[in-house]
Amino acid sequence: MKRHVEWLIICMIALLLILPLGCNGDTSSEGEKLYEQAKQQYEQANYTQAAELFQEAREELLAEGKDTEAADCRVQLQNVEIITMSYPYSEEDVRELFAQHFPDATQSEIDAWIADCEPERRDIDGQSHYTDEVGMNLLYRNQDLFQTNPQLVEKYREGYQTLMEVINRTPPDESWQPYSNPITYLGTSALDVPREELPQSGLLQLWFSIPILTGPQPSVRVLSILPDDYVKDPPIFDSDMGMVYMEVPLEELEDDLQIEIQFTFDHYEQRFEFGPDNVGEYDTGSDFYKVYTASRGNTEITPEISETAHQVVGDETNPYLAAKKLYDYVVGNVYYGHLPHLAMWPRGEPESVYVHEQRVGDCGAQCIYFTALCRAVGIPCRTTGGWQLIAGDFASHMWAEFYLPNYGWIPADTSVAQIPDYIPDLSEEENKEFKDFLFGSQDHYRCVVQTDMDLPLIPPASEMVSIPMVNQYPEALCDTMEGVPGLVLSEYFSIHVQVAE
Repeated sequence: MKRHVEWLIICMIALLLILPLGCNGDTSSEGEKLYEQAKQQYEQANYTQAAELFQEAREELLAEGKDTEAADCRVQLQNVEIITMSYPYSEEDVRELFAQHFPDATQSEIDAWIADCEPERRDIDGQSHYTDEVGMNLLYRNQDLFQTNPQLVEKYREGYQTLMEVINRTPPDESWQPYSNPITYLGTSALDVPREELPQSGLLQLWFSIPILTGPQPSVRVLSILPDDYVKDPPIFDSDMGMVYMEVPLEELEDDLQIEIQFTFDHYEQRFEFGPDNVGEYDTGSDFYKVYTASRGNTEITPEISETAHQVVGDETNPYLAAKKLYDYVVGNVYYGHLPHLAMWPRGEPESVYVHEQRVGDCGAQCIYFTALCRAVGIPCRTTGGWQLIAGDFASHMWAEFYLPNYGWIPADTSVAQIPDYIPDLSEEENKEFKDFLFGSQDHYRCVVQTDMDLPLIPPASEMVSIPMVNQYPEALCDTMEGVPGLVLSEYFSIHVQVAE
């Protein structure tokens, strides 16, 4: 018995000596160590060092046979490329830009403008960097400066006059019918990529956007897809996102990659005749209500956003009147400005939070914020869109839609509503008439390709695509490409529209 006890004690002592070695010893491979170091540098915004470490880690991980981790490094390298590309200007660059475009500006004015460009600034490698939209956003935030540019003012005036023709048009006799005056469009999207821009082997996955069937867009036809050999699934236009999915085996591609898709669609004006007392009750227990009042993705509802929404709405319980208050609040308090979407969610922060904190946003960001405000007070809402055609061709655009029982989805376009703010000499009545129309009514210069923000591609992508929130231009994945596939291909993509005969 004594001998057994002694043997047990010896074994326990040996185990205690061994355990610390197993617990504290770092068994990570060289590639894994480099990967962890790269992630630390990335979190600290030291992107140059992070990129070097991710590249070293990837090479080591491939040599070690850790393909999954190596693929993660490739994705992180693409993230670094997107962030640094989105903020290309140093502070010195911005000062030179302002001095060039405003030669009469004083140094104190330029200093003030630089301080006002906080929404366009990000620390990269310990230095302030700015987006390439910093100059235009300065004009958007300063309407007096904007109006010193006659070309911009004329462009806005043309858009205003085009929409005023719709606003002033006599509504149809059937006031109960919200859809009228359709236009049939013929669209052509084309991709023409030189062969040398693509790897010699590997699989190139492509997702092309096409129109979908909605209330104001009841007819969609895909006329042709050339070549059709790459098409893996039938075109999808009866879902929440319009899609043509293709796969290109690059080892079989000898010449330039040339793809063309032609489609037609009808789009109607929308004019809703509202009676606030006719709005029904929400089924708050339904899946529909829960989905469109939820906080998710870019439409994050923080306590601060919720507090603002309730302050704006006050005691108003009618969802139509409450949504109008929120619409007026966004139109009057959020400046128009371009955001670095590629570098934001999920690489940075949700757009609703960004707009709430910075009080600036372009069409999509503003409508995401409006959507978050509506959802915060229990009004189902979504950010929808695709393209607008006010100037006669496709231009990316998003707007919001909130849901009213007994009516359906109601359009609200906060950014287009701000057009009159940049045109001098318009009366308050003209400004108000324009803004009021864009709440509850909409022109027929639209093409809807998705009903909501942050929807998954069809079929879902296995990795993060270049901008995983909207589907306005082709998205791509290819594990043999070093750059960001969607951005590489975007230089060779074109899309045009004409009114069909």
